[in-house]
Amino acid sequence: MATAHHRQQPTQRRRKGSGYPAQDLRQRALAWAVKLRVNPRVIRVQNMRHKWGSCTSQGTVTLAHDLVDRSDEFQDYVIVHELLHMRYANHGRLFKALMSAYVPGWQSMETSRAHQK
Repeated sequence: MATAHHRQQPTQRRRKGSGYPAQDLRQRALAWAVKLRVNPRVIRVQNMRHKWGSCTSQGTVTLAHDLVDRSDEFQDYVIVHELLHMRYANHGRLFKALMSAYVPGWQSMETSRAHQK
């Protein structure tokens, strides 16, 4: 019995995951929550027209569904940014220092037009 082998094209990038991108994004956010020692009440993945993510004072983190199409590094930037708002409401020195510690080079992602929504 012959088996078919499918080769991945060199330009394609295959992500490890469950086959459910929104669920994988939620799992990625939960893993970061553990690292950052925060406990979001809810992590949602939904359509967002103008932002990549948001965080409420009640602990609801919302991530844009189309974030799944962005690089892992950019996903981490958005996830860490929103989760850190659970500890620091503003973008002050401590917030920026923790962003630098967990996502080196985050400033370039913040200003990059490639990641504008």
